[in-house]
Amino acid sequence: MKKLALIAVTIVLFASCKKSDNTTPNTTPKTNPITPSGGTYTTLYNFTGTTGGAPNGSLIISGSTLYGMTNGGGANGDGNIFSINTNGTGYTDMLDFNNTNGSEPDGDLTLSGGLLYGMAYQGGSFGYGVIFSINPNGTGYTVLHNFGVSGNSDGVHPLGNLTIVGSTMYGATSGGGINGLGNIFSININGSGYTDLYDFKNNGGAEPEASLVVSGTMIYGTAYLGDPDNDGIVFSFNMTGNIFTTLVNFGGVRGENPDGSLLLAGSTLYGMTNAGGKDSLGNIFSVNTDGSGFTDLLDFNGTNGSSPYGALILNGTTFYGMTTSGGTQDGGNVFSINTNGTGITNLVNFGIGGSPGAFPHGSLLFSNNVLYGMTAGGGANGQGVIFSYSL
Repeated sequence: MKKLALIAVTIVLFASCKKSDNTTPNTTPKTNPITPSGGTYTTLYNFTGTTGGAPNGSLIISGSTLYGMTNGGGANGDGNIFSINTNGTGYTDMLDFNNTNGSEPDGDLTLSGGLLYGMAYQGGSFGYGVIFSINPNGTGYTVLHNFGVSGNSDGVHPLGNLTIVGSTMYGATSGGGINGLGNIFSININGSGYTDLYDFKNNGGAEPEASLVVSGTMIYGTAYLGDPDNDGIVFSFNMTGNIFTTLVNFGGVRGENPDGSLLLAGSTLYGMTNAGGKDSLGNIFSVNTDGSGFTDLLDFNGTNGSSPYGALILNGTTFYGMTTSGGTQDGGNVFSINTNGTGITNLVNFGIGGSPGAFPHGSLLFSNNVLYGMTAGGGANGQGVIFSYSL
């Protein structure tokens, strides 16, 4: 099973309670001159290890508050849930994972009905991860589901975030299921009614690592591995009739190993692969929801970034995204590109180490003409940063 680890992080553990960290020098927003496009990059927060480290997911926003998770650090070294104001003040460690309540979250939070929902990759009663809910003020943490309750058959090690439609949540696991290759599941928001909707098979995709897109009765997603070359697939799953369809088989110049989520716009799916393409550094692609019209929109070449992990976001006719490496300083970048694949621009070039951060391992958030994101490494303490980029 593939578990991404972009950087080696040394974490110093302290036995500490939930804390608010507003006064340390590391929380002072810092503007860094690494934006060739004319926007304004600001470091909102430098993770310290004890306040979390190496975030592998993305931020969400409610009002003027950002919420997110880290994959490591925190009081127990198992990651945490945090909040921070959009101006970089008021960082609060809302909850420290302790293995019993989950460990190493690798996706995003989802806000619905006044509660935050999410998943942890490991930990819980059986060590295979959990689904949880928590109040936005950090109280009321509840484990809604422990993966592994039925052995491995209900799926293990969830990745990505939950997609909520009405009172139902949809997600995927990267392992387990009947065939040991992961599954698609649904569960009620109160934790009842867990259902294994589909088990990945040897003659299809395997080990999905991204979030699902739900549109009506259709689910769209990617699997990191899959036939015929074991380079991953794009798939659809019709919940009416339980019909699974492989829309794209990746391999070679078409891209390889998608581990980010899809973006649905009209009847077109957009996404990125982590490898393959003309320069073997990943690509941006589009495909119709019926599997026709696959288009390689852009091949990453190192200078314009390489090895993207997260999803694209759309504003008007412009996509924004991040790569985990490449760029002019080889620490990844933030880029923009037209929806037709032209006009790619490096907005931010991350550097290895130092205050700007390095190796972003998630997606961007767009709000009020500002992009928000995180890096898994770099920053003042080598634990990653939270940043904003004003367009």
